[in-house]
Amino acid sequence: MRMAEGCFAALATAIVLTLALSLAACASTPATIAPSAPGVVRVVAAENFWGDIAAQIGGAHVAVTSIITDPNVDPHTHESNPHDAAALSSAQLVIENGFGYDDFIDKLLAAGHRSGRTVLSIEKVLAIGGDNPNPHVWYDTAQLPAAVDAIRGALANADPADAATFASNAKTFDDSLAPLLNTIAHIKTAYAGTAIAYTERVPGYLVAAAGLVLGSPAGFSQAIEDGNDPSPGDTAAFDAAITDHQVKVLLYNSQVTDAQTDKIRQLARKAGVPTVGVAETIPKTDANFQAWQLRQDNELLAALGG
Repeated sequence: MRMAEGCFAALATAIVLTLALSLAACASTPATIAPSAPGVVRVVAAENFWGDIAAQIGGAHVAVTSIITDPNVDPHTHESNPHDAAALSSAQLVIENGFGYDDFIDKLLAAGHRSGRTVLSIEKVLAIGGDNPNPHVWYDTAQLPAAVDAIRGALANADPADAATFASNAKTFDDSLAPLLNTIAHIKTAYAGTAIAYTERVPGYLVAAAGLVLGSPAGFSQAIEDGNDPSPGDTAAFDAAITDHQVKVLLYNSQVTDAQTDKIRQLARKAGVPTVGVAETIPKTDANFQAWQLRQDNELLAALGG
């Protein structure tokens, strides 16, 4: 009874976020949270691509819960809920992207401290500078081994007995990136300098690694990413890049669309400019991170050839 009374007293005086956290703590564990056995490291990833990578490195020694998994949800505008709070409350390792991409994680962590919990920020691992770094760093295939090694190290710290397994699995993951890197190199060899357009910076690192150049206004893409309306000048320039065939391919965010980006896609189809969708989470149709990225790389290669 004293425990129940304490919960009710806290709920009566807390702010909305604390209310959600208290409800999650007093309730049973949601079914969406990955079950964990004794000796298994409990991992929470802000997005399912980092969660998938952590699961591949950890194997049977981790239980991973990913918060952003729905391909129809915009990660930039995700609203945290009691399930998120409940997952974080028992996590030993939390993986966040950083760069302002998943600020909801920082808010939840600030609301409830847990001793012994490690928070791994990919932003801090990669240390990408600049005033406005592109947050979609999982598209920078060549940099992924650095993030993988950081996850391996965090898991080894949490479970030293299985450090050798984590190291072996991390190497297997790094080796599995070869087809992606080969495809990107193929694009660079065949199409370096080719102008493309994108509605958002989601594939920015891929575009740069493949030697392609942005032939549409950067201001348009930044405005869409920020949830703002592009300027009339940028909109007109983007339309002209498509209709005048100044760009070879249009890459669009398949996860977040609106009237403006739908219009651009329709314009591209009408002009005969190939379109390639790039997502911000792993779709359910792809087996894992590598399959997802390789499919998109191959679709870009095919579109350039078309």
